[in-house]
Order: sequence, then C-alpha cells, then structure tokens
Amino acid sequence: MRARARNVSRIAAVGAISVTLVVAGAASAFAATGTSIAPTSAAGTTASTCLPAGRDDAWPAWTDGRPGRDPGVTVWHSATGWHVRVTHNTIHDRVFSGVIRTTGDLVDVKAVRLEKNDYLAVGPDRHTLRFRFDNYGGTDGFDFTTHCAPFLQFGFASDGYVVSTARISIGAGGRHPAHDPFVIARTA
Repeated sequence: MRARARNVSRIAAVGAISVTLVVAGAASAFAATGTSIAPTSAAGTTASTCLPAGRDDAWPAWTDGRPGRDPGVTVWHSATGWHVRVTHNTIHDRVFSGVIRTTGDLVDVKAVRLEKNDYLAVGPDRHTLRFRFDNYGGTDGFDFTTHCAPFLQFGFASDGYVVSTARISIGAGGRHPAHDPFVIARTA
C-alpha cells in the first residue's frame, strides 16, 4: 500500500511539473512574438484603454457569435463577454492548457463544466488567466469579461504541444488565427 501511495505522489508531482512547464512555455511564446500591441491614436500616442464606467470593452465584429463545435479550442465574444471552450473527439483524455493576458483587467471569470482535477485561476493583478483542463471528450471552459483591456493575448496547448491554428475557431465565422499564440485588439 505504501508503494502505491508513493506512486500516486510521484504522478501528482509529475503532473504539477508538467503544468508549470506548459504555462512557462506559453508565457515564453508570448514574449517571443515581439509584436507591439498597444493601440495608438492618429497623433501616434497611446490610445486610452478605458471606456466609460459600465460599458463593456468593444471587440471586433468577427469575434462575435459561437463557432460550431469543432475539436480543439473555440473562442467567441457576446453581449455577456468572452467565452472559451475546449473539446476533442477521441476516447482518451486530453489535457488542454493556456494563458490569456492583457494590460487591462480580466474580471467575472466563471468556470463552465469543470471537473475536480481542472485548474482555472486569475493572477492577483487580474492581467493573466491560466487554465489546465483534463478533457474526456465533453466540453470544458470558462467565461470572462474585460475592463480597460486594449488587447487580449491567447495561447493554447494540448497535451503539452501548441494547438494547431486549424484547431482554434474564433467567432461565428470560425476564423482561425494566423499563429498560436495570437492577439485580438479592441476596436474602441
């Protein structure tokens, strides 16, 4: 029985290390993009990042509406905020993980159909959201809203590998990003 307890402890430790490595890899990938993502005004100065109180941040129209159910990651915006879902079509479990970043705030984060081993957390500064889901073929995900967010950086992994852009669908049109990680900039 002690050997079994040690094996369970080792498996848990390896799982924790794997999550740390995937999240660190996604963070490195974001840093490696080197793209300027702060919106600028016509005068070349940085645009205001906050809308009047009580107004949701405005996002591109192509992000609106839920994509069809595709295996992989679906992302969309609606009147209630942002939505992220993951799923796959095999009988074996798959681990989806990722990071969403902004210089604004990620607020009102709500888990959707998570199991006890799934992880979803917003950083103390509310600029970063990290997740790790053991997916068994159903749908796991979360919803959130933004405040004063000029952009959102998304990065996703499946079983420790960057998710193929063909497996990421955004908005009702099912648009695929050019690369993973990717950035969506606010429109107003």
